[in-house]
Amino acid sequence: MQTCNAMKFLRIAAVPVISIIIGVPALVSAAAQAKPSTAPAAPPALPAVQLQSYTAQDQSVSAGVPSGWKVISAAGGSINMSGPQGETINFGDVFVAHDGPFQLGQKGPGIAVMTMPSSAKLTDKLVMFLQQEQSLAGKPAVQIKFIYATPLQMPANMGQCGMFAVDFSGTAPPAKGAGIFCSLPPDTAQLFKIVLLLGTAPSAIAAQTVPTVAAVYNSYKVAPGWVQKMLSPYTPTAAASPGGGAGLAAETQMYLRAMANNQRVIDHGFTCADAGILGNGSNWETPRECGGWAPNF
Repeated sequence: MQTCNAMKFLRIAAVPVISIIIGVPALVSAAAQAKPSTAPAAPPALPAVQLQSYTAQDQSVSAGVPSGWKVISAAGGSINMSGPQGETINFGDVFVAHDGPFQLGQKGPGIAVMTMPSSAKLTDKLVMFLQQEQSLAGKPAVQIKFIYATPLQMPANMGQCGMFAVDFSGTAPPAKGAGIFCSLPPDTAQLFKIVLLLGTAPSAIAAQTVPTVAAVYNSYKVAPGWVQKMLSPYTPTAAASPGGGAGLAAETQMYLRAMANNQRVIDHGFTCADAGILGNGSNWETPRECGGWAPNF
């Protein structure tokens, strides 16, 4: 029962982040693209949550804030808030990393919050980043167990993105989280941006947090032009100039289209995750398209 409750939180928290960051009003559904033999059941309707609208001082981002929650920061297209029981919502956060061997607690050069190999697996990058955050805050390294992780298919020149759901331990209290993590290509200075959208809640209240997280995600809006700034290379290329904006805009649109097309992957992934969680875990009950032996959905 605890695992099923956690998945309800993770389903609601992870799926909408694609539409949040790219600003696409309607994504292509899995049914329209894949047409499985049996469509997965729609998640139950969630109770309404009252939100108070909040707009960043720089006008780059807005979102609804639940009663009892407070905004920690809001600028540059990102907004972070915390709840009264240890819940957190952080989306649109953009960090700069340096391409090189990882050393826990080491910052730089320059603006980089850390050094890690840009060629590493995306899940390894996420672990390194989260552990680096803990280290820089003077906290013990968090232990991360992946409940679910799947890459999102991107054009080769656009970097890596993936959806994940994790258990956090080594924290007080233990927590669950879900979101999207992207690692963009290194620029001419071997700096690369990483983009994180993450919702977390203490494990004991993850299920009860579902409606609130869903409502806040659905209210999140990035002002026109800010997504392009968030996804552009940190170090402009020599060819970049006031007249080169059209090329960057075209690259950004390609990125957005690729992310939108991944809705099928997201829906399919959660269908498979549900199959493993709601059944007894046996390969005989897991569909072939999810790595088991049972007929596909």
